[in-house]
Amino acid sequence: MNGWDTDDQGDENSFADVVNGFTFGRGGRRSRKREPEQERPEQDTVAPRLPRQQPGPGPRDEQADSEVASSIRPYAWTGGRTRSQVQLELETLVSTSDNYRPGVRLSLEHQSVVELCHESRSVAEVASLLSVPLGVARVLLADMAELGLITVHQTVSDSGSEPHLMLMERVLSGLRRL
Repeated sequence: MNGWDTDDQGDENSFADVVNGFTFGRGGRRSRKREPEQERPEQDTVAPRLPRQQPGPGPRDEQADSEVASSIRPYAWTGGRTRSQVQLELETLVSTSDNYRPGVRLSLEHQSVVELCHESRSVAEVASLLSVPLGVARVLLADMAELGLITVHQTVSDSGSEPHLMLMERVLSGLRRL
């Protein structure tokens, strides 16, 4: 006898019995003895009431599902990246590059950006028109700039000089007209 034989154990449970007992709720516990029921006066038997059905969520709203999916999917476009090598500001203008050839096969998101950027657009406009978060648009545009698919136009803040006084005056006068 090596201590592992289970034939001579009698009342002891095997490991599987113990695990199944925990899983199914009857482990090594002994069942309670039931006391004989006291006699109850007979009552009119009434059909048991069914539980009231709680209002459920109802039919699924496919528009809500697509909105959730659209807020998740763009981050998959960037491989989960939130930053890129090219620094793009909100007001940075981008346009389709002369290097882009219409017959070239592109990913769906790059093709969408190329179609939008036939005329110069800001990073914020691209994000809005694609209905993606700004961070996703920045990463996509930076990737496309590195591939030569779009041209990033220099902004006033990128030129290295102090902001132009004339530009600031024009902005101020435009704000006053509002």
